[in-house]
Amino acid sequence: MEMKDLSLFKECFGAVEGETHDLGNASLSQLQAGSIKFESKVPQLEYMCLMMENLVLTKKLKGNVYAGFQKLSRAENVIERFQAMTEYSNVHIFGVDDVGVTKDDGINYIDLPTTSELVREWFLVIDAPNFKSMMVAYDLDGFGVHEVEEGRNFKGAKSSNPKVVSHAASLLAEHTKKTTELA
Repeated sequence: MEMKDLSLFKECFGAVEGETHDLGNASLSQLQAGSIKFESKVPQLEYMCLMMENLVLTKKLKGNVYAGFQKLSRAENVIERFQAMTEYSNVHIFGVDDVGVTKDDGINYIDLPTTSELVREWFLVIDAPNFKSMMVAYDLDGFGVHEVEEGRNFKGAKSSNPKVVSHAASLLAEHTKKTTELA
């Protein structure tokens, strides 16, 4: 599938079972659920991703990590965490290169064309032999709509189903350059 046509949201949302839940006032157990369809704002997405990222770091997972930030500038606040993951995993970050990122930090940056479906999506896919998890959320509003960007509305899904995660990883893997293989 061509990069401009790839949408993890469209590919994966329907594969996650259940009703869509509003995570506006969600409990920690809801945010930590292995599988859920949801509507949320930025803070809930940040928390779900933080929990997944911490698993990569604390369990020293060897595999592939794919993250989509819409714009690469959105990764600046968490880039050190992703750089730390490169010790164990191949890390691929997708986004429009709006800041001219340094590309010698062990991370494989994939510059999205502005016409790509992925520009409206925030995602994190962890594909390791002993752990599989993914979260994808479609930005219902887009950038520049809210005075405070954290107020943006998203609709998405989170899954630990190996078939769903493997499908998402395979769609993204076709668009990554080969990085150093991990032992």
